[in-house]
Amino acid sequence: MNVIYDGKEAGKKKQSPAGLIIAEEKFRLLISSRTDELLSLSLYIKRNFQNKNCFTRPLLGDILSEATKIEELLDAYGVRNNQRWYPFRELVATIKLFANVSYILLHLKHSVPTYNLLSIEDDFLKATDEEAFSSTCKILVSVVERLLKEAEKLKIYLPEHIPGKKSFIEELPPGHLPVDRKSRKVSSAEETVVHLATAFLNLVEASSFLHIPHKERIENYRDYIPDPISEEKLRNLEYKFHNLQSLYDTHISDSNVESLDENLPVLRGHVSVIFHLLETATALTHYCERHVLISESKKVQISSCLTDYTPLFKVLVNYSLCFSSLYIKKGRKLCQLMLKSYAKQGQIIVFVPRYRGFHVRPSTLIAKIVNHYGSEVWMKLGSETYNASFTLDLFRANETLNAKKKHKLAEEVARVIKNESYGEAGDLVESVRTVINILMESDKVIVYELKLPLEQIRPLEDETPYQSIIRVFTQLFVMGKIDMEVDVQASFSGDLRVLADIKLLAEHGYGEDDAGNNLDLPKVLSYLRK
Repeated sequence: MNVIYDGKEAGKKKQSPAGLIIAEEKFRLLISSRTDELLSLSLYIKRNFQNKNCFTRPLLGDILSEATKIEELLDAYGVRNNQRWYPFRELVATIKLFANVSYILLHLKHSVPTYNLLSIEDDFLKATDEEAFSSTCKILVSVVERLLKEAEKLKIYLPEHIPGKKSFIEELPPGHLPVDRKSRKVSSAEETVVHLATAFLNLVEASSFLHIPHKERIENYRDYIPDPISEEKLRNLEYKFHNLQSLYDTHISDSNVESLDENLPVLRGHVSVIFHLLETATALTHYCERHVLISESKKVQISSCLTDYTPLFKVLVNYSLCFSSLYIKKGRKLCQLMLKSYAKQGQIIVFVPRYRGFHVRPSTLIAKIVNHYGSEVWMKLGSETYNASFTLDLFRANETLNAKKKHKLAEEVARVIKNESYGEAGDLVESVRTVINILMESDKVIVYELKLPLEQIRPLEDETPYQSIIRVFTQLFVMGKIDMEVDVQASFSGDLRVLADIKLLAEHGYGEDDAGNNLDLPKVLSYLRK
């Protein structure tokens, strides 16, 4: 292709890597020859948009393909950095994005009846067709009209030929081909079910940010982006659900496993619908972050593709995020039921948390593990039994534990006092300091504050020095200033898979060190930090 090079202009304007600038007329001729099909499709939409049924998968597929090719061509010639041609490029990219989202919505409309989805309170198919798909089609119409106007402004030749309606009719006769392909034989579905259900539950924890918009229903949709909803988080989650879908299709769809557990096809349907909803959410959030929010924050018009962003935000929040949240919650219950049906019961014995026993943090983490799998797990400490799925019930175990600690503390203080000589009760503060130092040196007592409130300690009337020291130590313990080191064990009984995670948590200090600071947990327990 012929190009010209202007050495003076090269120092003033951004250049291509080779330092070459194409003459605009030549570029216009090139684009006119390459955009013929896209503009022809745009003219077809402009003529037929009154009927929503004109947007079929053949039409949307052609638009998506053509817009993708033109966008790549424009980028290859540096249109991103050209003020005159940049709006045209943005319109093409917007058409590409909404054609893709609309195609996914049509795919859901046709595929959902085969997904064996659990029922939810909202009508998903109606929302897909009458709300989401209608909105994205209207957006597409407005953008293609702007594209045609921009093409005329740039003097791009508009095609004379417009396709007929028959070109994009999608007639789908009912029925399926016979199922006659041989499949692999698997003797047991247990290992596969457990693996997939556990993987889904891990993704549930990673999806927690999706539930916020559905729960709060804030009117100002912009409040969601980029926190808690961002393209980065959605794209990462979309990839993980796609990976889980691929895992299912690789190891289950080609075998007889589905016939061994009727819940497997249901799980596959939930994974698929969530993946496709996340595809739409990722695309729409990308547009919001790239064009809407940047434009508003910088007070500049980055793109003139849309004049009203409200329909875009409504599809994103009220459809893509809302239904992703609903189906993730349904899938969670399904996977917990599947795991229960294959549960193997057992028991483990672990040491209680060193730092303040079963206080809020370790109790919360244990309960989170149990609720993650949805199984029943019970903890036994002494003669008492506690429901490990409830944080407050575990926290109640501290009553038994603290009673043991108080008794042990009194024994240790008495042992030290018997081996030391003390003066009158007036030396109480010094006596307490001496006992604390001795117990600390022997690792019997943990002191959480270097400066203990001892100066205001006074002996009570009719109280021996021994009784005063015991009372002061008890007060310091109750106040949380000191703690007693005790080797107390608790037993947990329930599903072995759940117990394995609890044991791993215990081996890592229940997520905290002796001073109560956070400790890193192994990767298998990463869902606890979500």
